[in-house]
Amino acid sequence: MGTWIDEARREAVEAVARPGDWLTAAERLDVWREARRADHDPIDRARRAAITPAAVTDRHPASGHLAADAVDVVHRVATDPGRLTRAWADERIAALGVETYTELVGVTAIVRCLDTFAVAAGEEPVEPPPPVDGEPARHRPDDVGDVGAWVPQSVDKTLANVSRTLSLVPETNRAWRGLVNAHYSRGDEFLDLNWDRSLTRVQVEAVAARTTAELDCFY
Repeated sequence: MGTWIDEARREAVEAVARPGDWLTAAERLDVWREARRADHDPIDRARRAAITPAAVTDRHPASGHLAADAVDVVHRVATDPGRLTRAWADERIAALGVETYTELVGVTAIVRCLDTFAVAAGEEPVEPPPPVDGEPARHRPDDVGDVGAWVPQSVDKTLANVSRTLSLVPETNRAWRGLVNAHYSRGDEFLDLNWDRSLTRVQVEAVAARTTAELDCFY
């Protein structure tokens, strides 16, 4: 297994256990646990089996350090992201704040990436480490705005969309981009169409395209 991927995964695990942008370390670790629990949660299973998510009216209760709306964000993003709607997101944003909502989405995505890779590699999922003391950064970047997405993002159009998605929460985005670079884009190597890797650039893009289609990726 490549050391770049190993290092990115290690850094992501450590990042989730630290205070983030608007969430404490304890809250971020609760996101981790809820994202994993979602796979076996009866409400989530019923929703996935329903023709429409709206057919299931049961709601997740508050859990640990997370409010009920936060738990709902984690479970929906973890198990049924392809059927999220703008109206649903707007309701959660109104209840939680757009920064907190975005960080919940980001941490959930990081955890799902870590766990999915572990399953694919035949490894045991990483256990959450103890929380690191400290306060969230609570910093809203100056270079974000309305770019037509559900949440404010970087207005720098030279950045790839996958790098702009979580730009409202830079601490979380740093760990997310580390995983993206290690597992897929490889930073500046992305501009090179001829990759000297186990998979060719064409093969990598074929896997990426099929994966995004299967997951109903917005982009």
